[in-house]
Amino acid sequence: MLVDGHAVPACDTPLWSVAGKSITTVEGLGAPGALHPIQQAFLAEQAAQCGYCTSGILISAAALLARNPTPTESEVRAAFDRNLCRCGSHNRMVRAVLRVAAGDRT
Repeated sequence: MLVDGHAVPACDTPLWSVAGKSITTVEGLGAPGALHPIQQAFLAEQAAQCGYCTSGILISAAALLARNPTPTESEVRAAFDRNLCRCGSHNRMVRAVLRVAAGDRT
């Protein structure tokens, strides 16, 4: 989840520590009928496979792009360090972030 714009693991974050802060979950990234650019890029790159890690990676990617709209591949990979993907779609996820960074909104 995003807490005041910073990606934090929801599973490790006590409720009291986010009182009064702005919280965004993956459901809040886009709007009905208008996906967030990273969600659209994940679809275009077929970056989601089993779905176990997708929410956390989408949040990490959105936080990265908010603070650095043109990250390098190594910066994208570093942003995903706390997220574990066991399906093998990690490279497609990196491509999706780089796609948004390049300005491709398809």
